[in-house]
Amino acid sequence: MEIIRQLAKIDTTNKMTVAYDVSKDKLNYYSEVEGKISGSNYRDFYAVQGECKNRTLDIISNLRELKELSIKEGFSGVHIVCEPTGNYSNLLMRTARNLGNTTSYVGGEVVHKAKVIENNDNGKDDVKDPRIIYMLSKMGKEQTYRTLPPAYKALRELNRLYDQVNKRRSELRGRVHHYLVKLFSDFPMCKDFPFHTSGQALNRLYGFNPNKIAGDSFKMFSRKMTKACTIWNSSLVKIYEAAQWAILHQIPIEEQAIIEQSLQYAYEDYVTCNNRKATIRKQMEDIYSELEGVEKIIPIADEKVFQPFYIARILGETGPLSDFNHLQELFKFGGLNLRKRESGYYKGKLKMSKKGRAPLRGILGTIAFKFVKKKNIYGEYYHNRKEQEKISGTKLLANVERKILKMLWGMAKNREAYNSNKFQKCESQYGLVA
Repeated sequence: MEIIRQLAKIDTTNKMTVAYDVSKDKLNYYSEVEGKISGSNYRDFYAVQGECKNRTLDIISNLRELKELSIKEGFSGVHIVCEPTGNYSNLLMRTARNLGNTTSYVGGEVVHKAKVIENNDNGKDDVKDPRIIYMLSKMGKEQTYRTLPPAYKALRELNRLYDQVNKRRSELRGRVHHYLVKLFSDFPMCKDFPFHTSGQALNRLYGFNPNKIAGDSFKMFSRKMTKACTIWNSSLVKIYEAAQWAILHQIPIEEQAIIEQSLQYAYEDYVTCNNRKATIRKQMEDIYSELEGVEKIIPIADEKVFQPFYIARILGETGPLSDFNHLQELFKFGGLNLRKRESGYYKGKLKMSKKGRAPLRGILGTIAFKFVKKKNIYGEYYHNRKEQEKISGTKLLANVERKILKMLWGMAKNREAYNSNKFQKCESQYGLVA
């Protein structure tokens, strides 16, 4: 017989647990208070349930009322538990913490799957849900409600802002290309040309309008462009010849003007997004520099492999790495922990659970995509396994994500920067040394 002793993650000793079902405008709550032992073998209890508005003053009034009840019944305080629902649950949890109550979450997926257990019915309503949350809390299926330090909160918000700006920037690149092809058919340069120095000069001087380009002689066009930027003569010839052909389409002047105007608006918005990206990146790097000076467990950045920006993005999603006791906790937080499927003789494949923080996996995926290029850190690992073992690229990228997080964890624990001699030794080499 094996006996395993485990400690609860959240100390709720002698506190009255109150479970809340959170919605936009209201909160439904439920709790149980045990009574005396009756004449039978059962213990009496009575349920405490009700509803209040999801507004700060109403929440304060409700929590104070529950606090009074808990003290009257011999408890030392109130423990609040609910599902994480973003801003709506944050209002309840912040208010509860400010009033001196302990707080925790119960995962939404766990609540969804526990409905049948609670009363043999998979139905859903606002009165039933807090009862299920309460049951799961008593079973110890709670998650810590973390209050991140201000710097980490700022990084997390900057992560969201950066993603929004980056998405908008990608949309604007497509829109610029759409109007460019509409205005300048058979544009001979690559899709990235309009956004490089030469493309910026062409836009500034001619607005990508082939009629304006063809209106100058090639000598004049060449002189203007070479004065504004560095560009090959062969590229100038391509653009000028394509402009000569494009004017044969005879697009009405009024239509040309509107297309050019649309192109300019999209291009200006793209430049704005580009500047915003650079600003946000600088903000994140500055916050990381501050954290580097005060945190004891933090990976040290370098300018070649793990740049300050990428470490700042990861820290924005993980929060302080000192909150995690070991690597498996960090894997589970990010949904990178492996999930087994075994029953009797059946042995399923090991797969990532993907139940954790999706934005963290997205950032790690971006870094992994860069690292699997042939001359980069995991290039050999990725391409050899993909070609020789015929493993899908998606699965290998997921493996690389785990390796990157493991590497960052090791760097943070030792408070060091990336060291190729340390991280690229294979197990057989360590065996020989031993």
